[in-house]
Amino acid sequence: MIVSFRNLDGKVQSVNVEITTRHYLSPGQPVLVSSDGEVVNVTSWTGLGYRVVSATTKERYGLKKMGLIQ
Repeated sequence: MIVSFRNLDGKVQSVNVEITTRHYLSPGQPVLVSSDGEVVNVTSWTGLGYRVVSATTKERYGLKKMGLIQ
């Protein structure tokens, strides 16, 4: 899926992310990981104003289960 956020310089960036449980910071729970391997946690999601640009229904359901969207 593609999400956007406002970086620390205030510029809007888009990045590819996936929901996975195959990341070393994922203790069996799904995490959101960017294409460069960075985990996007709830604090980052909220603080940097992440928004979904494009996602499948399954991906949106996963984000909802993680508490990242309503």
